[in-house]
Amino acid sequence: MKYAPLLILIATALSVPSAIADITLVSDGKAQAVIIVPEGLYKQVQKSAAQLTSETMSVPLAAVELADYLQKVSGVRPVIATETQKGVEAASRIYIGHCKANADLVVQPEEFVIRTKGKDLHIRGGDSAPGGLICQGTLFGVYDFTERELGVRWLFPGEHGEVVPKRSTLTIPDIDRREQPRIEKRKVRNQAVTREDTFAPVLQKWGIPVEAWKAAHGPEATGAWFRRMRLGARIEIEGGHAYAGWWEKYGKDHPEWFALQPDGTRTQKPERERLCKSNPALWDEIARVRIAEFQADPSKRMASLAPNDGGANKWCMCATCRALDPADAPKLQNDRSLIDPATKLPFAEYPALTDRVFTFFNEIAKRVRREMPDRDLVAYAYSVYRTPPVKLGPLEPNLIIGYVGLDPADIKAWSRIAPRLYIRPNDLGPAIDLGLSRNHAVHLAEAVKFAVEHKAIGFDFDNCHGNWSAHGLDYYVLCKALWNPTLDVRATITDYCRSAYGPAAEVMQQYHDLLEKISNQVRADPELGPRKPHAARLRRYYSHESLQSLEAHIKTAQAVQGDDAGVKARIEMAAESVKYARLVTALLEVAHDKKSPIFNDRIAAVETFLKTKVLTHELAPLHSHRYLRMALAYAEREVE
Repeated sequence: MKYAPLLILIATALSVPSAIADITLVSDGKAQAVIIVPEGLYKQVQKSAAQLTSETMSVPLAAVELADYLQKVSGVRPVIATETQKGVEAASRIYIGHCKANADLVVQPEEFVIRTKGKDLHIRGGDSAPGGLICQGTLFGVYDFTERELGVRWLFPGEHGEVVPKRSTLTIPDIDRREQPRIEKRKVRNQAVTREDTFAPVLQKWGIPVEAWKAAHGPEATGAWFRRMRLGARIEIEGGHAYAGWWEKYGKDHPEWFALQPDGTRTQKPERERLCKSNPALWDEIARVRIAEFQADPSKRMASLAPNDGGANKWCMCATCRALDPADAPKLQNDRSLIDPATKLPFAEYPALTDRVFTFFNEIAKRVRREMPDRDLVAYAYSVYRTPPVKLGPLEPNLIIGYVGLDPADIKAWSRIAPRLYIRPNDLGPAIDLGLSRNHAVHLAEAVKFAVEHKAIGFDFDNCHGNWSAHGLDYYVLCKALWNPTLDVRATITDYCRSAYGPAAEVMQQYHDLLEKISNQVRADPELGPRKPHAARLRRYYSHESLQSLEAHIKTAQAVQGDDAGVKARIEMAAESVKYARLVTALLEVAHDKKSPIFNDRIAAVETFLKTKVLTHELAPLHSHRYLRMALAYAEREVE
């Protein structure tokens, strides 16, 4: 299926003549409006928002969320009723979803319309997409209204992440607004509760029950924030490992379909088997399987061609596969998955496998397109096949290429030959900065905008570990950019600071500006990366002088913060993140001397501090601890 851009985001009100001056929803603490939902939803809207998290409940959830926030702002909660319910009287009605009164509001998937008519307000969104995919257009419309007209901000999960202005009277102007996000899939992976097997021993050592940790950071505690930031999709991009179990299914009859291993056999260790990408009979079989899947399920719009990633099996080194690897391709250094058949050791240098792998993808896509021209296939650009091909021309039009990264040069190069791109970065985790305070917000927003300008239709950001005190601005601005890639990033950051810090907004914006300078330096250092967390180099940027400046900004902010408990808590979160940076950089100073008492004392201080944060929305303690341990292991190889 071709997914041409459906609508362009419209961020300003449409130029329709105003019918009335204002609609009053609440007057002096008394409700003047009733919320109306479609017939058949009465029982659902009697539930709480926490009970309506299923995607199929998005319209009743929209009504309940709107009622809840009207109450939080004004102190009064309007009645929720169905269209034909008797005995419900009010000066104004707020029609939510596919009510009969909203029938003239035609919407596309994920699009919403907010419109006033007379004394009534109408909010309707596109809540389904081709293939039966559930969307949340109506809910997104309610969240847009709650932010713009009510002034609510969701900065991060939890009590102090929500900013709600108080007004006893609520009036709204005439509105005629229509929006649909340009990006068709917007995902940020909520990874706070992951790696339970890895973290359970640490939690046990710290005396914290696993279930308490999961309850503090799991979907019930944090899922609402991701939803309110309007993450979602109107297409489902399926790009996971596509060949698990193939050795068991095909290995006996067709061992030639599998990668030649260093021992001279093609025997695979399930379930991450690797294939012989140059085998035409294998191309035929994979195409046959995908075509059969599409025919069996008419609602299935796309399928994955992505190779199994990782595992013990090595890439095929048969002569036919190697002939597809151009000698002038970018070189891979000492990759353990690429074994020289002659020496049985990793090649010191070997060309990237992109031409080989994308020949494989292209040939399968040709075969599928002949039979199913309206279906799509997802193929990743990743690992040893991440850089653009050298000799391969334009790719088949039914391929969506999932590029793993944010490198603009690669994205631009891929856009020249790929019909559509899907950006799948791992850039939110603390692998480089070890969970220290940072500000990549402008970088992330600009990367999203650049990718959209170069054929990106979807994003899937991994490694959002829930470090809200040190990385929260990154998460917030990224989500805003995924909804609107042309947003004014600086204005968004200013609004965040104003909402978060109240009278201390100006000085805390200076705090974030300084973090941006530090973060830009870290990101630009070629010696720092996810697989080489260089402790000595990291200390150059998180220096004593830099941390002292951050502390000075926070001290000034605390002097003017006022009495608002939320403002105090958010400034204290920033202070605690800098305190963590002090402890970590002190530890990194002695990272090369692990046998010294000083090292033991300093790592104990870091762990004691992180232990106090495990059940809070600060610092992602277990993930930060894991990456810090990795950095300490690498420190033995470092040179100042």
